[in-house]
Amino acid sequence: MTENWVSKKQKCAICGNDQKHVLFQQQFSKLSIGSLMNGYDVVICQSCGFAFADNIPDQTDFDLYYREMSKYEHQDYAGEPSEFETRQFPALAHFIKKYIPTSQARILEIGCANGGLLNALKQLGYLNILGIDPSPVCAQNAEQLYQIQVLTTALSDINVEIGQFDFIILVAVLEHIQDLNGSLQKLHHLLTPAGKLYIEVPDATKFTSSPDAPFQEFSIEHISFFSPISLANLLRAHFFLEVSSTQTSYNQTDTHTGHAIRMVFQKSNINKKFDPVKDFETEVELKKYIEASQKVEDRIHKTVNELVDGQQPLFVWGVGTHTQRLLATSRLANAKIIAFVDSNPNYQDKQLNNIPIIHPKKLVGTSEPILVSSRIFQSEIVYQIRFELKLQSNIFTLYEDKIK
Repeated sequence: MTENWVSKKQKCAICGNDQKHVLFQQQFSKLSIGSLMNGYDVVICQSCGFAFADNIPDQTDFDLYYREMSKYEHQDYAGEPSEFETRQFPALAHFIKKYIPTSQARILEIGCANGGLLNALKQLGYLNILGIDPSPVCAQNAEQLYQIQVLTTALSDINVEIGQFDFIILVAVLEHIQDLNGSLQKLHHLLTPAGKLYIEVPDATKFTSSPDAPFQEFSIEHISFFSPISLANLLRAHFFLEVSSTQTSYNQTDTHTGHAIRMVFQKSNINKKFDPVKDFETEVELKKYIEASQKVEDRIHKTVNELVDGQQPLFVWGVGTHTQRLLATSRLANAKIIAFVDSNPNYQDKQLNNIPIIHPKKLVGTSEPILVSSRIFQSEIVYQIRFELKLQSNIFTLYEDKIK
């Protein structure tokens, strides 16, 4: 993956205004190969109130990143769904079933990963299904696990010759897209005249209600921060009519509850002047989230400082947004890190801060302490260290944990 991306200022995708103010400046350290960016500004449009990341690369850079650095392949488990996905996919399939016109409807899921949701729809009798994902490994997994066809491409590169669809699904996709205007134009073209669009995104008005690592919602990959108002505004601006809107929550792990917006839209050809509804809530809630994150981060930095001052060699498990932010904003970069550890093969054999990234199995036979750099998966990683790798190493965690 090339590292020649250039950050550019963004106009509001909803109203086109370029007047915005900065709420927060995010920072990341860079991988030796495969980094997308080293930070961005979280901004609010002064006209309509939409929140988004500014000073970010073009869509082509994001497409390349998701093709080469996907974390959704589950290669350690041959693409098999996680425990959360095993619960979530059938429930979501039943939720959207009532919006799909017939069992013969032509269905497309964009950003389908390994095809778990499409398989759940398949089990409900929908057979005219197709997936799109930039990762070739995900496409292979979907075919091997579920005999579902997945085309390896990004939304921006979809060939319109694949035809039109009665129902298009985007779950946890739209918040990753830089070119929202071009993508929504493409989606409008891909739908039949009466076609419907299901979109699910993280709920920016509920970030403070989801205990996660500080500033984790401002991740490397999430670059739009939607409220129900801003999501409806965006789709209305591209000639979609709202059919339904729901704010929901889900238990991703025993310690993490996520919050999402679920909306269904119908394609419309009504071309009239669009006046967005002003979103006042997002800025208020993001300011609360930033304040709460800062308090947690101050405490984490104290723990990091103690590790650095001790100057004991250690491993750091995790190289995603959490770690890349800590390296850029704390003294972690000054610790005596032997290696970073991560289960994602796309990270392995690369370097972070000129330190190698290794597979967890390479820890077998070592005794040095391990710092777990994750909140959502902290318990899972500690369990893996103790009961799968059977290591007796001292484990340092940054959040409360029952397993140590």
